[in-house]
Amino acid sequence: MRLVQALLISILLASSIMIIPTLVMPAAEDDGRITVMTYNIHQWFVADSGEATDKTGAYIFRELLSVIEDANPDIIGLQESEGARFSSGNVQGVAWLAEQLGMYYYYGGPTQEQLYGNAILSVWPIVETAYEIYPRPEGIERAMVQVSIDSPYGLLRMFNTHIEISRFDMAQKASILRLIDAVGDEPAIITGDFNVAASRNQEGYFLMNDTFTYAMLEAGIPVNDSRGFTAPAGDPRAKIDYIWLSKGDWQVFPDSFKVVGNPDASDHLAVVVDILPL
Repeated sequence: MRLVQALLISILLASSIMIIPTLVMPAAEDDGRITVMTYNIHQWFVADSGEATDKTGAYIFRELLSVIEDANPDIIGLQESEGARFSSGNVQGVAWLAEQLGMYYYYGGPTQEQLYGNAILSVWPIVETAYEIYPRPEGIERAMVQVSIDSPYGLLRMFNTHIEISRFDMAQKASILRLIDAVGDEPAIITGDFNVAASRNQEGYFLMNDTFTYAMLEAGIPVNDSRGFTAPAGDPRAKIDYIWLSKGDWQVFPDSFKVVGNPDASDHLAVVVDILPL
């Protein structure tokens, strides 16, 4: 009888262990800050030479994972995250990253849209999603993704985007104006590769800066400080990757702005900052 009881207890204990969720969320800071990251990940390929004959086609999964794990973000906006094409090895990199990090994710436009790919990852559940392809007066198709995140602070709206290069300035401006309109007056976090810089006196930058709060400035770093440079990763000379915030809605922690990463992970460096909703 005792043997039977012992076996039953063992089975119950084993069953209890099996139903414990495997999803592990990163621990928050003591002050409850939210760490936000934006990262252009070069479509999962090593940032090698621009010459076609020199390209290795080597993947950078582990390198990207290492950069993200070291920064330990709660929310991530990824650009150039499309990998599910024949030309890029048909890899499901966003899903793989989310699994490795224990995060929820939203990918955005399907592969058939032929976009670079924008994705959002979050330690908290993503409950609403949408994507939109921008007007295209010139250049190639670009898009934004939008999610609502069910966080301990309530629903957090987040937008992530990859704006056209400055050579196609009409498309760049049209995309930014559409993004501004989509964000509207509600609190939001906006991440992305905007391909604009204040140092180049580009209109797109000033449109964003007039509408939103630039997290780097709020963290105490001057607008053209080299500490904000993100590209190219091996010799950063441009600041084109941004985290913007709706005005008056967020606390930005002083000295929390960081540029992280390395040329082995992407041709861009990542941007990280700590915030809290007001």
